[in-house]
Amino acid sequence: MQPDLTAEAAAVLAATVKALADPTRLRIVDTLRKATPEAVCQCELMPLFDMSQPALSKHLKVLVGAGVIGTERRGLWAYYYMLPGSTEELIAWLS
Repeated sequence: MQPDLTAEAAAVLAATVKALADPTRLRIVDTLRKATPEAVCQCELMPLFDMSQPALSKHLKVLVGAGVIGTERRGLWAYYYMLPGSTEELIAWLS
């Protein structure tokens, strides 16, 4: 029996799963998912998580790097949002 996933598709899926395999990052994604289609300022995320700004930035960077969320600059602040379809492949594979 052969796997349905190609090596490339498995690597992409693994990056998404790895980014989501952290409780804090899951909570960040949950917050952004609920705010969709609005972007959320990092300054609004800070009070929701008991961590330093650099630690929160690191989690956000991992999620952006995995293609789960997007970011845009507005003046001094970064705003984060769910990328449309970013988890659809994972959901379809799990179904």
